Formats: sequence, structure tokens, C-alpha cells
Amino acid sequence: MKSLLFRVSLLAALFLGGSALAQNSLRIAAVVNDEVISVFSLDSRLALVLASSPQRNLPEARKRLAPQVLRSLIDDRLKLQEARRLNIRVMKDEIDRALVLMEERNGLPKGGLDDFLARNGVYKPVLIEQVEAGLAWLKTVNRRWRGRIDIGDDEVDAVMAEMKANKGKPEYRVGEIFLAVDDPTHESDVRLLAGRLIQELDSGARFESLARNFSQSASAAVGGDLGWIDQGQLSPEIDAAVARLRPGTISSQPIKTLDGYYILLLRGRRADPGLGTGEATLTLQQLFLPLVPNPSQADVTRMVAEAHSLAALARNCTDMENLAKQSGSTMSGSLGKVQVSKLPPTLRAVVQDLPVGRPSQPIRLGEGIAVLMVCERDQRDVSEDAVRRKIEDKLLADRLSIAARRYLRDLRRSAFVDVRI
Repeated sequence: MKSLLFRVSLLAALFLGGSALAQNSLRIAAVVNDEVISVFSLDSRLALVLASSPQRNLPEARKRLAPQVLRSLIDDRLKLQEARRLNIRVMKDEIDRALVLMEERNGLPKGGLDDFLARNGVYKPVLIEQVEAGLAWLKTVNRRWRGRIDIGDDEVDAVMAEMKANKGKPEYRVGEIFLAVDDPTHESDVRLLAGRLIQELDSGARFESLARNFSQSASAAVGGDLGWIDQGQLSPEIDAAVARLRPGTISSQPIKTLDGYYILLLRGRRADPGLGTGEATLTLQQLFLPLVPNPSQADVTRMVAEAHSLAALARNCTDMENLAKQSGSTMSGSLGKVQVSKLPPTLRAVVQDLPVGRPSQPIRLGEGIAVLMVCERDQRDVSEDAVRRKIEDKLLADRLSIAARRYLRDLRRSAFVDVRI
């Protein structure tokens, strides 16, 4: 078995400007089995990560994040290699749909993703490879493990009984970034990464973006969103940490568990509805104030204050519609009727429990600041069969996530990875 070699000590030369950078971009960052990851690919992925942060794309920020971003690139290459070994392919239309969804989640207009990438120095094929790796890995894990996992009726019955018993008890909407410790000798590196990501979040980086780029949980695909979690449903360490958080805050320190380290975001807290109600459909209005390109923190703060002032004028959806027209932004206006579950995690957390006719707090959404208002809420009772299917899907997803982490760990252990810089 080949040994996994991690010798990540990135040189300052990686971050030089001008012709030196052009020459350096042709260098090899790492070799993964028999395939090369270039410094150019690393540089572009770094630009993609920093595009979601209020920090400037400066050498010190790049140097701080480079080792972790390189590891993500290595993992993506391992996933693609395993998919090819199993003759699993991702079609172009699947990638195109994923890119459209990415536009929507980041509040970009149709076709706006290309402009966003160009503005931030991101080479689009590098993003496409990241998307392809995620889709290929999902197919690979499902082919290898889905048929081996059986969810019994007794397991579903037990969860339903617990849901009934928990009605009225505290329930939390949680976001996670999970960093696995596959090898105890690398634990200090993982802990250091977790600390650095918390620093990025404290500086204003978007939780969803860091979760997609760094988290090793299945929830990474939806920005780390775990949905509503009952107290006692997670491990004791996670439960205790969540109970200490206020809505809208993140854990100040990485939380260590048997499998690795977690960074948590508490999106909301409520009384458990028990078996609950059916899918909510909302009619939404949005006021969107675009930011200047590459905004500073002062620019963001100023626009948030302006959004606060405008939102205070909206007493109902007619007011919001008028404000949207006055804004002149094509992103302002009616969002129509949408199912809550189909919304991006950021928007879902904002409107899930927002009273009808009340403007939300301003939120950073892609290239601007948004305020939302629920004009109508249609929520119907859910059938017991629908609850059972939802529980079964959740149990299956949890077990596939565990299998995926072990699968990737085994691929890392058997691979030859030579980091050249």
C-alpha cells in the first residue's frame, strides 16, 4: 500500500505578483497518484474561497488558507479518480444545473456567475472540477453503499415516537462545518484549520461558502445546513455547545468529538412541533441593494444601515413592492411562491419563522444586501406516511454520510500524494 505523504509548507513565492506569479503558476503544487494539481489551480481555488469573504485577496490571506485549500483539491482529485475507476460519469447538463443552483444560492442574476468569477480572478474550469467532483462522489457513494443500507420499520417507529415525546421541547436549527481526523498524527493540523476557519467567520466570511469548500460532511452540499435538531439528537459534546449559543452566533472554539472537529452555527431556536405540519409555501417580496465591486467592510456596513432604514418604511407587502421598484435593482421585487425546503439555507433560516408582513433583518446575499418579507404562508397538515418517508430519507442520508467519510479516508490512506511546494 502506498503511503500518504503530506508535506504542506507553502512558500511565499506562491503569492508573488507580476511575471513571477505567471511563471510560478506553471509549477506543480501536488501529484495525486499519477495526476498533477498545478499552482494555477490552487491559486484559482484560493480566489474562489476568498471571494466569499470580506477580506481582500491579499498574500497573507492566501498563505493562511493555502494548505487547507490544497487538501480540498487533493480530495477532489481522489474522488474523481475513484469515480473513473468505477466508470461513473457526470454529464454536462448535471454540471450546468448545479451552476445555475449556485447562482441562485448566491443571489446572482441569471448568467451572473461568469461575471462574478471573472471579477474575482477565478478560472471557471477550476470551479467546474469542484462541482464535478461533488456530483461524482455522490454517485460513487450511492453505488457502493446505498444497496447495503437497510432502514427498518422499527427504526422509523422509534424516531416517530421520539418526535411525539419531544413536542414542546427545545429544538435548534444548526449549521455545521465538520473536519475529520482520519489520522491521529494529523490532529493538530485539523485543529489548526478549524481555528483558522473560525477566524475567517469572525472576520465576516460566509458560513455556507466555507462549509461547501472545507466541510467533510454530507451537509456541505447545502452549506452545512442540518435543519431542525432536537436536543439530545446529536452527540453530548455538540448538544452542550449548541445549548450555549445564541441564534445567529457560531461556536467560539472548535468542538472535538471522536471523529473530528466541528464548527457550529445556531440559526434559530423554537419549541419542537412534534410530528409537525406539512411543507410551507411562502409568497415573498425582496428588496435588494447591490454592493460596489470588491466591497470593504465599511461598504457592507453602510449598505446594511441603508437597508435597515428602508425596511423600517415597509409596513406591508405593498410598501415592500414600492420600495423594490424604487431601488432600481433587477434583483428586487416579487420572488413568487416558493417552498421553504427549496430555498437556499441562508434564505430559509431568515423566512422560516418570519411573521407575515414583517421585514426581515438585512442579510448579505451574494453581491448585495437583501431584506425579505413574507406576504402569504400556506402550511398544510402532513400525513403520517410523509413523515415516515422523511425520517427514512434522513436515516439513510446519515448512514451514507458516515460511509462516505470512511470511504474517502481509505482512499487517502492508499493513495500516493506528493506535495511539491
